[in-house]
Order: sequence, then structure tokens, then C-alpha cells
Amino acid sequence: MNTIKSESVKVICHASHLLFVEPDLTRAMTGSVQKTLYRHSFGQHLTKGMLLIAVVMVFTLLAEPVLAGKDKVDIDELPFKATSLIIETTDNDIELQAFVDGNAWKRLKIYGPKNRKVFDLKTQKNLGQQGLSEMHIASEPDHFPEDALAPSEEANEVVRAFLDRFPAGSYEVEGVTIDGIELEGYAILTHVIPALPEILAPLSFGDDPPVVDSNNLVIEWEPVTTRFIGDGSVEIIEYQVILDQVEPLRETPWIDGSARRSLINVPGTVTSLTVPPEYLLPGTLYDFEVLAIEASGNTTISEGEFITAE
Repeated sequence: MNTIKSESVKVICHASHLLFVEPDLTRAMTGSVQKTLYRHSFGQHLTKGMLLIAVVMVFTLLAEPVLAGKDKVDIDELPFKATSLIIETTDNDIELQAFVDGNAWKRLKIYGPKNRKVFDLKTQKNLGQQGLSEMHIASEPDHFPEDALAPSEEANEVVRAFLDRFPAGSYEVEGVTIDGIELEGYAILTHVIPALPEILAPLSFGDDPPVVDSNNLVIEWEPVTTRFIGDGSVEIIEYQVILDQVEPLRETPWIDGSARRSLINVPGTVTSLTVPPEYLLPGTLYDFEVLAIEASGNTTISEGEFITAE
């Protein structure tokens, strides 16, 4: 820091700040100031008038780009709100899922680890003018052999071929808004797939689903600590339990055509869920799923069913 004095005026030149002080007056000017107004080599002091002129000139040079920036802000690129790529696996298939969330976009592209384009979507006409925000897509699943459902070596071969098709790594997500602003994001795809949750209750001991008491129904499963394929640990951050009413169907289904559905997420340390009796109807068939969600987002699903007593 350099300090220059001239009677009642003091100027301080600093690498990042320049202060001009008079009695009862302080002004701060932001900029990159790396020279002194005091010429040590000649031992000269600036007069008050010269000093004021110098300070005003420095302030003008520093302030001009800052003030200009306030009048015009160019936004040529924005980040997506959310981007993700995960692998979802059941005992009979495996698929890739993608999710993006952004503001009024009309074009979307996804590039793989080797900069190979794997997805390209362009909206048209009215939808192109309106724009999209969220989108969740799933690939066509690869199915395991009917006589060799997971876990089996035949299922593992299908999984290995699927993983070769979608390598692990960083995937770049690019988009364009309806205003022509570019959107950008990244999603990390991993091959850390948790093993299937082993359901403990309710269990069927024959071809018919078990009959349960609506006032005392607990869905239980074993904790997932291993991978679907290969060695290594997993980090289960959540389990999700999904209940679907199968029979009788609702007269008015959900917009996607499915029956009444309930989703409940529990922490990764919890391995059971008491189903609220208020949700269940007497004499009704339900399907349920237990999802193990790994820290990467990759998910495996085990399924079961039950009938509530009349």
C-alpha cells in the first residue's frame, strides 16, 4: 500500500482499492491500481490541485467499464436447473433414464464421454414457441432371459452388454431456450448398480398373493450392501416403497392410466415400512415395489404383492 499526503488531502493506492480522503469526506473506488502518485525518485510532493485531477482521472478510468456493465448485461449461457443420468434395474430388465430441468428450452442434446451425440431433440411449431421445462425419459429396456431372471449369470451378460453400450463418465447436456440463450449442464453416469433388495414380508408361499391385515401391514426387506454385478461397495442413500392398487381398478385412473399409487421414501438405514391403514381398501389386490437408491442415483427394484382382508 502507498500513501501520499498533501496538506489536508491523503491518497492511498492499493492493489485492489483506491481511497480519496478529505476532512469529513470518504470515497471508495474499486479497481486495480498498482502505481503511486508520489514520485520517490525525485522526492516531489503533488499539490492539492494536481492530486485532485489525478484522482478524478483514475476514478474515471476505473469506473467507466463498471458503470457500462450495469447498463448492459449479456447472458449468452445459463446452467440447467438439474441434469441426471441413471441406470434402473429390476429382476427382469435394465434401462437408462435421463432427467433435465431448465427454463423454456426448445432444443436438447446429450453427448457421451467421447463427445459422441447420444440424444437430440428439437421442438416444433407451437411447442417450439412455448418451450419445455422438465423432461424425464427412459430407454427401451434390455430384458433378461425368462428362464434366467436376476440374479443369474445370463442376466449378468445382458447387463455387461448394456454397460458397454453406455460407458461410465461425464455426459454433457446442451440446450437452447426459446430466446436463443444456450443452456449447459453435466451428468455423471456410473456403473455402480446396487443389488436387488430381498423382500422379507409380505411373502407369498404359493401362487396366490398373501392376505394381510390392513391394520398391521409392515413391508420389510434386507439391507442392500453389495453390487448387482461385480465387486465393490455401495452407498444406499434411500429406499423407496411404491404401492399400486391393482384390483379393483379405480373408475378414474391417473393421467398416465395407472391405478391409485403411493410413493414413500425412507432413509438408507431404514429397512421396513408400516403402511398406513387409511391408505388401504378391504378386499383389494396391491402390487408393491422396494427400490434401493444408490448415491449415484442408480436404482434397483424388487416387486411383491398382497391382498387386504375383507
